[in-house]
Amino acid sequence: MARTKRARTTKQGGKRSMAAARLSNLPDLILQYILRFHARKVRSSGRHTVKTYKDQQLNTIVLAQFIVVMITDKSKERLSDTCNMGLQAKKRLSPKKGETSGVRQWPDLPEQLLSLIARQSTLMQNLSFGGFTKAWRAAPRQCNPSENSPWLHPYPDINDGNGTINISHTFNIVFRRGVYSWYGRWPYQPPWKRFLGYSHGVLMAEEAVPSHLCLCNPVTNGQWRSPPPWNTHIPSRFSVLSLSPSESYDNCFMTVLTGISRPAFMLYRFGGPYEWIKQDCNLVDPYAPNQQYMQFTNAIGFNGKVYALSLQGTLVVIEHIDSQFKITASSSSRAVPSVSSKHFKEYLVQFDGEIFLIFLIFQKPINVADDVEVFRLQFPRLSWVKVKSLGEKALFAGAKTCMWVTASKVGCRSNCIYFSHHRGPGWSLYDMESGNISPEQSCLQDNFWMNNR
Repeated sequence: MARTKRARTTKQGGKRSMAAARLSNLPDLILQYILRFHARKVRSSGRHTVKTYKDQQLNTIVLAQFIVVMITDKSKERLSDTCNMGLQAKKRLSPKKGETSGVRQWPDLPEQLLSLIARQSTLMQNLSFGGFTKAWRAAPRQCNPSENSPWLHPYPDINDGNGTINISHTFNIVFRRGVYSWYGRWPYQPPWKRFLGYSHGVLMAEEAVPSHLCLCNPVTNGQWRSPPPWNTHIPSRFSVLSLSPSESYDNCFMTVLTGISRPAFMLYRFGGPYEWIKQDCNLVDPYAPNQQYMQFTNAIGFNGKVYALSLQGTLVVIEHIDSQFKITASSSSRAVPSVSSKHFKEYLVQFDGEIFLIFLIFQKPINVADDVEVFRLQFPRLSWVKVKSLGEKALFAGAKTCMWVTASKVGCRSNCIYFSHHRGPGWSLYDMESGNISPEQSCLQDNFWMNNR
């Protein structure tokens, strides 16, 4: 037995030596490609581990055995050119500096809450898609809605994907594993790739082909009629519905924010005509420098209208009147935190028949929230009033998710805001009554989260 094992080891060592000798004859570019291929990170048991150099060397030799057999002297030059083209293509497709890529799970909520939503799908109506981070050009002593206040710009948050189109999304809740047919059970293949918004129970997303948009119900996997093909030369940052299509299909319209002023919106009315309508914004933002036109970054559909928030904090109302889309009103106060901050993250959410604006405030360079503020939109002046208590409600704010719940029905603490961290796992809790933020990793433990009914 020992001799057989020793002979097998010697035989394998001889094969590796021969493969190593043949490996030295390969072009340098092919060796570079192989080493890049085997030097990547692999995921194991939820942790990132890097293969050791010995493992890389052995795997490289094994792969080289296959390559050497397949390569002839005449095809080496051709394969070298092919590898060169592949590396150049990979370099072109890699994200630029300041951009991010990868897959994001949505909704990004605590596991306890995701499990509850999977059992009680009606809670999906409490969800909203969004969360946009802004930073001040200069740190103000007090952020007040005056003409002398500094202006805002998008903050490059890797979880937001601000200004990025390289992010794709997956739906993070499983309501059913598949669909039954006469031939058995087959898994449902969702059409979406990048989410644009979630409004009134409808998920709006880009498909694998960016010019194709889909409107889906993630609970039933049903789909509404797809909008017309999208012009990929126009950026698509955020999307919202004015009301639920099941409530009034003909009067429902879809608004896509572009993040620029020309066009500022792309609108599609479900009742026709079957086309996108470009809407420029010729309104000067009162808080922007150099008389700039408004650029919109966040919105919410409410009572058949769309309330859009500009980059500088001006709120406008979009309505469909006399077969035309018009901006009918604008806010009388600026939507910014009342305390000093380096940057902040804003969420628009609707509950109890009102519109609320939540701020996660960052007063230090590190991405850990130091304060939280909640404002309520007051009608008809369209002014923001600070809220001191949420009553029996609680809010959950993830990277691109905001959800309100009734604390007694869900089992969490009332009059609190749960929020996730930007640069790592973990959730914190902000108590509206005391104004204190609980330590990391402790807000969702058993003493904070009661048994779900």
